[in-house]
Amino acid sequence: MVPNLPRQSRPGARLLGARSRWLGQALGGTAAGLIAWLGIISHSPTLRAADLPARKHSTVIIAHRGEHLRHQENTLPAIQGAIDAGADFTEMDVRRSRDGEYLLMHDATVDRMTDGHGKVADLNWSELSKLVVQDRRLTNVPPSRIPLFREALPECRGRIHIYLDFKAGDRKSVADLVHAAGMELQVIVYDSAKGLAEWSTVAPNLALITSPPRNAAKSKSVLADFVNHFHPQVLDEASDAAFVANAVALGVLVWPDIQRHDEEPAYWQSIWDRGVRGFQTDHPAELAQWLEKEGRR
Repeated sequence: MVPNLPRQSRPGARLLGARSRWLGQALGGTAAGLIAWLGIISHSPTLRAADLPARKHSTVIIAHRGEHLRHQENTLPAIQGAIDAGADFTEMDVRRSRDGEYLLMHDATVDRMTDGHGKVADLNWSELSKLVVQDRRLTNVPPSRIPLFREALPECRGRIHIYLDFKAGDRKSVADLVHAAGMELQVIVYDSAKGLAEWSTVAPNLALITSPPRNAAKSKSVLADFVNHFHPQVLDEASDAAFVANAVALGVLVWPDIQRHDEEPAYWQSIWDRGVRGFQTDHPAELAQWLEKEGRR
């Protein structure tokens, strides 16, 4: 078991410190770059009170659906696999059953990942809990079961942060589960831009990540309007270096979804060169090894 993750008492200072390290790397560690960054901060919009979870590494690795190439996705073994791989966050997809239980499942139906059939929202937990989770492409990986979200929370406490991809249900109920587990400082929530306003109301101390509008990639003003209206802490797309720089200037981090089956060092380098210092990946162990080798972790 890895040591407990740090908790810092000053959220603003924590975010500033993390961004200082991140931006120092992004700007090449030059004095001119840091001076320019200080100028940017003085004109940046005020962030929500919520702050990002404290990280142990300057470059963030998010294990997509847990470590799901050697384990069944969105299961407790996949979470443990993400921890073993050295990931900073494990991404998990949260849905609600017909009888109001919250569980981990990416798809709206259970057809692809289990021996069952039907929509998650149409099945009771008593039915879902009996299903066998087995990705048919992973013939050499042992089967597993669907976990409840409230089971996944203690598996992560003090060991790995949670990137919570909210799929369906009641946002307040999910926030209540996070609060009941005492894990507000270990969770960041992904939702559509429209969903962010509700999260800000029901869970103002949870950090938020979302996708920018398509036209924000080529327009500073569109991106600025979007950030000032929705106030995310992180965006999940990085079309090019200019977009990343514009987001950073607005006080927002960029952790794109880069996952694909053929991830390799040249691909990771191309993303790094855009100024990205957070990656959601299908290959967390290999990415961690590459970052360590390059002295970038």
